[in-house]
Amino acid sequence: MSIFLFLKYIKESKSIKIESKLQDIEIELRDGNKILAQAKSAQDYSIAKDKKEKFKDAIISLAKYQKETNQMIYISNIPDMLESAGGAFNNNIVSYDSCLSATKKEIDDIFETVYASLSKRIDKENDNKKKAKLLTIQQSVKSFDKTKLHFSVVYPFFGDENNRYQAIGDSIITFLVDVIKLGRDDAISIKQRLLEHWQLKFQHNSTEPDKGTQKAIGKEEFAWPIAVYLIEGSNIDIDDCLTFTPDNAFKKEVDRKLSSTEMLFHERFEFSNVVIQDYSSFKKQQPLGTKDVERLFVKQCGSKYYKEFFCENMDEEMCEYMTKIYIYRIILNYINVNKISSGIGVMI
Repeated sequence: MSIFLFLKYIKESKSIKIESKLQDIEIELRDGNKILAQAKSAQDYSIAKDKKEKFKDAIISLAKYQKETNQMIYISNIPDMLESAGGAFNNNIVSYDSCLSATKKEIDDIFETVYASLSKRIDKENDNKKKAKLLTIQQSVKSFDKTKLHFSVVYPFFGDENNRYQAIGDSIITFLVDVIKLGRDDAISIKQRLLEHWQLKFQHNSTEPDKGTQKAIGKEEFAWPIAVYLIEGSNIDIDDCLTFTPDNAFKKEVDRKLSSTEMLFHERFEFSNVVIQDYSSFKKQQPLGTKDVERLFVKQCGSKYYKEFFCENMDEEMCEYMTKIYIYRIILNYINVNKISSGIGVMI
Protein backbone atom coordinates (compact mmCIF):
# COMPACT_ATOMS: atom_id res chain seq x y z
CA MET A 1 0.00 0.00 0.00
CA SER A 2 2.91 2.33 0.73
CA ILE A 3 4.27 1.72 -2.79
CA PHE A 4 0.87 2.57 -4.24
CA LEU A 5 0.67 5.86 -2.31
CA PHE A 6 4.25 6.98 -2.94
CA LEU A 7 3.88 6.42 -6.68
CA LYS A 8 0.75 8.57 -6.63
CA TYR A 9 2.45 11.48 -4.86
CA ILE A 10 6.10 11.12 -5.89
CA LYS A 11 6.15 14.16 -8.19
CA GLU A 12 5.34 16.56 -5.35
CA SER A 13 7.00 14.52 -2.59
CA LYS A 14 10.40 14.60 -0.95
CA SER A 15 10.53 11.37 1.07
CA ILE A 16 8.54 8.59 2.71
CA LYS A 17 8.66 6.83 6.08
CA ILE A 18 7.01 3.53 7.00
CA GLU A 19 5.81 3.10 10.60
CA SER A 20 6.96 6.58 11.59
CA LYS A 21 6.34 8.30 14.91
CA LEU A 22 3.18 9.80 13.45
CA GLN A 23 1.48 7.14 11.28
CA ASP A 24 1.81 3.90 9.35
CA ILE A 25 2.86 5.91 6.30
CA GLU A 26 4.28 9.43 6.36
CA ILE A 27 5.04 11.25 3.11
CA GLU A 28 6.87 14.55 3.30
CA LEU A 29 6.09 16.91 0.46
CA ARG A 30 8.48 19.35 -1.17
CA ASP A 31 6.60 22.31 0.32
CA GLY A 32 7.19 20.97 3.85
CA ASN A 33 3.67 19.62 4.40
CA LYS A 34 3.00 15.97 5.19
CA ILE A 35 0.58 13.28 4.09
CA LEU A 36 -0.24 10.89 6.92
CA ALA A 37 -1.89 7.55 6.15
CA GLN A 38 -3.38 4.76 8.22
CA ALA A 39 -3.04 1.44 6.40
CA LYS A 40 -5.36 -1.41 7.40
CA SER A 41 -5.74 -4.81 5.78
CA ALA A 42 -7.57 -8.07 6.36
CA GLN A 43 -6.46 -11.56 5.41
CA ASP A 44 -10.03 -12.40 4.39
CA TYR A 45 -12.23 -9.33 4.60
CA SER A 46 -15.27 -11.28 3.29
CA ILE A 47 -15.74 -12.96 6.68
CA ALA A 48 -14.97 -9.93 8.87
CA LYS A 49 -17.83 -9.30 11.31
CA ASP A 50 -17.59 -5.53 11.20
CA LYS A 51 -15.67 -4.16 8.24
CA LYS A 52 -15.86 -0.65 9.71
CA GLU A 53 -13.93 -1.48 12.91
CA LYS A 54 -10.55 -0.90 11.28
CA PHE A 55 -11.72 2.48 10.02
CA LYS A 56 -12.90 3.39 13.51
CA ASP A 57 -9.43 2.61 14.87
CA ALA A 58 -7.88 4.65 12.06
CA ILE A 59 -10.06 7.66 12.93
CA ILE A 60 -8.63 7.76 16.45
CA SER A 61 -5.06 7.43 15.21
CA LEU A 62 -5.43 10.08 12.52
CA ALA A 63 -7.30 12.44 14.85
CA LYS A 64 -4.33 12.54 17.22
CA TYR A 65 -2.04 14.00 14.55
CA GLN A 66 -4.37 16.04 12.34
CA LYS A 67 -2.55 19.24 13.32
CA GLU A 68 0.68 17.73 11.93
CA THR A 69 -0.60 17.44 8.38
CA ASN A 70 -2.69 18.96 5.62
CA GLN A 71 -3.85 15.61 4.24
CA MET A 72 -4.85 12.31 5.86
CA ILE A 73 -5.55 9.02 4.11
CA TYR A 74 -7.29 5.85 5.20
CA ILE A 75 -6.06 3.09 2.87
CA SER A 76 -7.07 -0.56 3.05
CA ASN A 77 -7.77 -3.70 1.04
CA ILE A 78 -11.43 -3.81 2.12
CA PRO A 79 -13.45 -2.73 -0.92
CA ASP A 80 -16.89 -2.65 0.71
CA MET A 81 -15.96 -1.01 4.01
CA LEU A 82 -18.35 1.81 3.10
CA GLU A 83 -21.36 0.24 1.41
CA SER A 84 -22.54 3.51 -0.13
CA ALA A 85 -19.20 4.10 -1.88
CA GLY A 86 -19.46 1.03 -4.11
CA GLY A 87 -16.12 0.68 -5.90
CA ALA A 88 -15.37 4.41 -6.00
CA PHE A 89 -12.26 4.05 -3.81
CA ASN A 90 -10.80 1.05 -5.67
CA ASN A 91 -7.23 1.94 -6.75
CA ASN A 92 -8.09 5.64 -6.44
CA ILE A 93 -7.54 8.32 -3.82
CA VAL A 94 -10.84 10.07 -3.12
CA SER A 95 -11.34 13.04 -0.80
CA TYR A 96 -14.22 13.30 1.65
CA ASP A 97 -15.39 16.39 -0.20
CA SER A 98 -15.61 14.40 -3.44
CA CYS A 99 -17.75 11.63 -1.95
CA LEU A 100 -21.44 11.33 -2.75
CA SER A 101 -23.88 12.63 -0.14
CA ALA A 102 -24.81 9.11 1.01
CA THR A 103 -21.15 8.22 1.50
CA LYS A 104 -20.48 11.42 3.44
CA LYS A 105 -23.40 10.60 5.75
CA GLU A 106 -22.07 7.08 6.30
CA ILE A 107 -18.67 8.52 7.21
CA ASP A 108 -20.24 11.10 9.52
CA ASP A 109 -22.23 8.35 11.25
CA ILE A 110 -19.04 6.36 11.87
CA PHE A 111 -17.40 9.42 13.43
CA GLU A 112 -20.40 9.83 15.72
CA THR A 113 -20.15 6.17 16.71
CA VAL A 114 -16.47 6.60 17.59
CA TYR A 115 -17.29 9.71 19.64
CA ALA A 116 -20.05 7.88 21.53
CA SER A 117 -17.78 4.90 22.15
CA LEU A 118 -15.15 7.19 23.67
CA SER A 119 -17.83 8.71 25.93
CA LYS A 120 -18.60 5.27 27.36
CA ARG A 121 -14.90 4.57 27.97
CA ILE A 122 -14.52 7.94 29.70
CA ASP A 123 -17.50 7.28 31.98
CA LYS A 124 -16.06 3.91 33.05
CA GLU A 125 -12.48 5.17 33.55
CA ASN A 126 -11.43 5.82 37.15
CA ASP A 127 -7.83 6.82 36.49
CA ASN A 128 -7.77 10.62 36.07
CA LYS A 129 -4.72 10.65 33.78
CA LYS A 130 -6.23 8.05 31.45
CA LYS A 131 -9.57 9.86 31.53
CA ALA A 132 -7.88 13.14 30.57
CA LYS A 133 -6.12 11.41 27.67
CA LEU A 134 -9.40 9.93 26.45
CA LEU A 135 -11.08 13.34 26.68
CA THR A 136 -8.30 14.84 24.54
CA ILE A 137 -8.73 12.12 21.93
CA GLN A 138 -12.50 12.58 21.96
CA GLN A 139 -12.12 16.31 21.38
CA SER A 140 -9.78 15.60 18.45
CA VAL A 141 -12.39 13.28 16.94
CA LYS A 142 -15.09 15.91 17.44
CA SER A 143 -12.99 18.63 15.77
CA PHE A 144 -11.70 16.34 13.01
CA ASP A 145 -11.31 18.33 9.78
CA LYS A 146 -12.84 15.95 7.24
CA THR A 147 -11.81 18.19 4.35
CA LYS A 148 -8.30 16.75 4.93
CA LEU A 149 -9.55 13.15 4.82
CA HIS A 150 -9.05 10.88 1.80
CA PHE A 151 -9.88 7.23 1.12
CA SER A 152 -8.21 4.56 -0.96
CA VAL A 153 -8.70 0.84 -1.47
CA VAL A 154 -6.00 -1.28 -3.08
CA TYR A 155 -8.00 -3.96 -4.84
CA PRO A 156 -7.60 -6.84 -5.37
CA PHE A 157 -5.23 -7.46 -2.46
CA PHE A 158 -5.87 -10.97 -1.14
CA GLY A 159 -5.22 -14.63 -1.91
CA ASP A 160 -2.04 -15.86 -3.60
CA GLU A 161 0.88 -13.55 -4.39
CA ASN A 162 -0.04 -12.92 -8.03
CA ASN A 163 -3.55 -11.83 -7.08
CA ARG A 164 -2.49 -9.96 -3.95
CA TYR A 165 -0.03 -7.71 -5.74
CA GLN A 166 -1.84 -7.36 -9.06
CA ALA A 167 -3.10 -3.85 -8.31
CA ILE A 168 0.34 -2.74 -7.06
CA GLY A 169 1.97 -4.20 -10.17
CA ASP A 170 -0.55 -2.41 -12.38
CA SER A 171 0.16 0.87 -10.59
CA ILE A 172 3.90 0.40 -11.21
CA ILE A 173 3.29 -0.16 -14.93
CA THR A 174 1.02 2.90 -15.08
CA PHE A 175 3.64 5.00 -13.27
CA LEU A 176 6.48 3.87 -15.54
CA VAL A 177 4.49 4.41 -18.75
CA ASP A 178 2.43 7.51 -17.94
CA VAL A 179 4.76 9.39 -15.58
CA ILE A 180 8.27 8.24 -16.51
CA LYS A 181 7.28 7.84 -20.19
CA LEU A 182 8.99 4.46 -20.66
CA GLY A 183 7.89 2.14 -23.40
CA ARG A 184 5.44 -0.48 -22.18
CA ASP A 185 7.84 -3.34 -22.98
CA ASP A 186 10.58 -1.74 -20.85
CA ALA A 187 8.08 -1.13 -18.04
CA ILE A 188 6.90 -4.73 -18.04
CA SER A 189 10.47 -6.06 -18.16
CA ILE A 190 11.48 -4.36 -14.86
CA LYS A 191 8.13 -4.28 -13.03
CA GLN A 192 8.61 -7.42 -10.94
CA ARG A 193 12.15 -6.56 -9.84
CA LEU A 194 11.03 -3.09 -8.83
CA LEU A 195 8.09 -4.49 -6.86
CA GLU A 196 10.33 -6.93 -4.98
CA HIS A 197 13.02 -4.31 -4.31
CA TRP A 198 10.53 -1.71 -3.03
CA GLN A 199 8.79 -4.28 -0.83
CA LEU A 200 12.10 -5.22 0.82
CA LYS A 201 13.08 -1.55 1.13
CA PHE A 202 9.85 -0.63 2.89
CA GLN A 203 9.89 -3.72 5.10
CA HIS A 204 13.39 -2.77 6.29
CA ASN A 205 12.33 0.86 6.78
CA SER A 206 9.43 -0.21 8.98
CA THR A 207 11.84 -1.85 11.45
CA GLU A 208 14.23 1.11 11.73
CA PRO A 209 13.84 3.59 14.60
CA ASP A 210 12.40 6.93 13.53
CA LYS A 211 15.18 9.46 14.08
CA GLY A 212 14.07 12.27 11.84
CA THR A 213 15.61 12.22 8.37
CA GLN A 214 17.59 9.04 9.09
CA LYS A 215 14.50 6.87 8.61
CA ALA A 216 13.19 8.72 5.56
CA ILE A 217 13.56 7.18 2.10
CA GLY A 218 14.17 9.98 -0.38
CA LYS A 219 12.43 9.76 -3.72
CA GLU A 220 15.81 9.79 -5.50
CA GLU A 221 16.83 6.68 -3.57
CA PHE A 222 13.40 5.14 -4.23
CA ALA A 223 13.45 5.80 -7.99
CA TRP A 224 17.10 5.10 -8.82
CA PRO A 225 16.56 1.29 -9.17
CA ILE A 226 14.43 2.07 -12.25
CA ALA A 227 17.56 3.40 -13.96
CA VAL A 228 19.69 0.55 -12.64
CA TYR A 229 17.39 -2.18 -13.94
CA LEU A 230 17.11 -0.49 -17.32
CA ILE A 231 20.89 -0.12 -17.49
CA GLU A 232 21.33 -3.80 -16.66
CA GLY A 233 19.41 -4.62 -19.80
CA SER A 234 22.21 -3.13 -21.92
CA ASN A 235 24.26 -6.13 -23.07
CA ILE A 236 27.56 -4.63 -24.16
CA ASP A 237 31.20 -5.56 -24.67
CA ILE A 238 33.84 -3.02 -23.56
CA ASP A 239 36.94 -5.21 -23.89
CA ASP A 240 38.61 -2.73 -26.25
CA CYS A 241 38.19 0.03 -23.63
CA LEU A 242 40.18 -1.82 -20.97
CA THR A 243 43.88 -2.02 -20.13
CA PHE A 244 43.56 -5.81 -19.75
CA THR A 245 41.59 -8.69 -21.25
CA PRO A 246 38.89 -10.09 -18.93
CA ASP A 247 37.72 -13.70 -19.13
CA ASN A 248 34.08 -14.80 -18.89
CA ALA A 249 34.31 -15.72 -15.21
CA PHE A 250 35.57 -12.23 -14.43
CA LYS A 251 32.72 -10.63 -16.39
CA LYS A 252 30.14 -12.76 -14.59
CA GLU A 253 31.53 -11.66 -11.23
CA VAL A 254 31.27 -7.99 -12.24
CA ASP A 255 27.69 -8.52 -13.45
CA ARG A 256 26.88 -10.14 -10.10
CA LYS A 257 28.29 -7.17 -8.21
CA LEU A 258 26.52 -4.64 -10.41
CA SER A 259 23.23 -6.50 -9.90
CA SER A 260 23.58 -6.69 -6.12
CA THR A 261 21.67 -4.52 -3.69
CA GLU A 262 24.76 -2.63 -2.55
CA MET A 263 25.15 -1.19 -6.05
CA LEU A 264 21.83 0.64 -5.78
CA PHE A 265 23.61 3.74 -4.59
CA HIS A 266 21.75 6.62 -2.98
CA GLU A 267 21.57 9.82 -5.06
CA ARG A 268 23.08 8.30 -8.20
CA PHE A 269 21.15 10.80 -10.33
CA GLU A 270 23.84 13.29 -9.31
CA PHE A 271 26.62 10.94 -10.44
CA SER A 272 24.82 10.18 -13.71
CA ASN A 273 24.55 13.89 -14.39
CA VAL A 274 28.31 14.30 -13.93
CA VAL A 275 28.99 11.46 -16.38
CA ILE A 276 26.50 12.73 -18.97
CA GLN A 277 27.78 16.31 -18.78
CA ASP A 278 31.41 15.15 -19.06
CA TYR A 279 30.51 13.01 -22.06
CA SER A 280 28.70 15.90 -23.77
CA SER A 281 31.76 18.14 -23.38
CA PHE A 282 34.06 15.37 -24.60
CA LYS A 283 31.89 14.75 -27.66
CA LYS A 284 31.95 18.41 -28.67
CA GLN A 285 35.76 18.38 -28.62
CA GLN A 286 36.05 15.47 -31.08
CA PRO A 287 36.63 16.03 -34.83
CA LEU A 288 33.52 15.89 -36.99
CA GLY A 289 32.76 12.33 -38.05
CA THR A 290 34.52 10.64 -35.12
CA LYS A 291 33.08 7.14 -34.70
CA ASP A 292 32.27 5.33 -31.46
CA VAL A 293 32.59 8.48 -29.36
CA GLU A 294 30.95 6.70 -26.42
CA ARG A 295 33.61 3.99 -26.33
CA LEU A 296 36.38 6.53 -26.86
CA PHE A 297 35.11 8.50 -23.87
CA VAL A 298 35.02 5.38 -21.70
CA LYS A 299 38.53 4.40 -22.78
CA GLN A 300 40.12 7.80 -22.27
CA CYS A 301 38.12 9.21 -19.36
CA GLY A 302 36.91 6.16 -17.42
CA SER A 303 39.69 6.33 -14.85
CA LYS A 304 38.28 9.67 -13.64
CA TYR A 305 35.44 7.80 -11.90
CA TYR A 306 37.36 4.93 -10.28
CA LYS A 307 36.90 6.40 -6.81
CA GLU A 308 33.12 6.04 -7.19
CA PHE A 309 33.39 2.27 -7.35
CA PHE A 310 36.59 1.30 -5.58
CA CYS A 311 36.19 -0.36 -2.20
CA GLU A 312 38.18 -2.58 0.13
CA ASN A 313 39.10 -6.02 -1.19
CA MET A 314 38.65 -4.84 -4.79
CA ASP A 315 41.62 -5.09 -7.13
CA GLU A 316 42.42 -2.49 -9.78
CA GLU A 317 41.17 -4.60 -12.70
CA MET A 318 37.81 -5.20 -11.03
CA CYS A 319 37.47 -1.49 -10.28
CA GLU A 320 38.39 -0.54 -13.86
CA TYR A 321 35.95 -2.96 -15.47
CA MET A 322 33.09 -2.13 -13.10
CA THR A 323 33.55 1.61 -13.55
CA LYS A 324 33.85 1.58 -17.32
CA ILE A 325 30.93 -0.75 -18.01
CA TYR A 326 28.74 1.24 -15.62
CA ILE A 327 29.46 4.64 -17.14
CA TYR A 328 29.11 3.20 -20.65
CA ARG A 329 25.67 1.92 -19.72
CA ILE A 330 24.77 5.34 -18.31
CA ILE A 331 25.74 7.02 -21.58
CA LEU A 332 23.76 4.54 -23.65
CA ASN A 333 20.81 4.92 -21.29
CA TYR A 334 20.91 8.67 -20.61
CA ILE A 335 17.57 9.30 -22.33
CA ASN A 336 15.82 7.03 -19.83
CA VAL A 337 17.75 8.59 -16.92
CA ASN A 338 16.47 11.99 -18.03
CA LYS A 339 12.93 10.60 -18.29
CA ILE A 340 13.08 9.29 -14.72
CA SER A 341 14.48 12.49 -13.25
CA SER A 342 11.89 14.57 -15.09
CA GLY A 343 9.05 12.24 -14.16
CA ILE A 344 9.73 12.37 -10.40
CA GLY A 345 10.72 16.04 -10.35
CA VAL A 346 14.48 15.69 -9.77
CA MET A 347 16.89 18.04 -11.50
CA ILE A 348 20.05 16.51 -12.96
